[in-house]
Amino acid sequence: MSAAGYVAVDLYDGCFLYDFDAHLMRLIDLDEYRPGPFVLDSDRLPGSRRYLSPEELTRGATIDGRTTVHALGRTLHHLLDGPAGWRGTAAERAVADRAGRSDPAARHPTVAALVRDWRAV
Repeated sequence: MSAAGYVAVDLYDGCFLYDFDAHLMRLIDLDEYRPGPFVLDSDRLPGSRRYLSPEELTRGATIDGRTTVHALGRTLHHLLDGPAGWRGTAAERAVADRAGRSDPAARHPTVAALVRDWRAV
């Protein structure tokens, strides 16, 4: 959807279902995509605070593909970090860390770039 110019709204770990037999992650229960970029005209977007980027909590902020990258980075952290520690590699953690940075300019510029970097590690 991001390649078509849409931005995910309310994307979090509960939107994904993992098929352990096929080793595939499926996107389910997606509440909303909006054409982007757009300017936030309310106090915040809907969603779980642990996945929302700073711009999703700031009236007048630009919501774009980097906002979706943040949600995916937070999801990677949620799925791969646990009480026993990080379950991925150090390189995977670096990709997830970059995706979840507070500053949009410090994130991967697009979802495609995040996916490319993830696959490369």
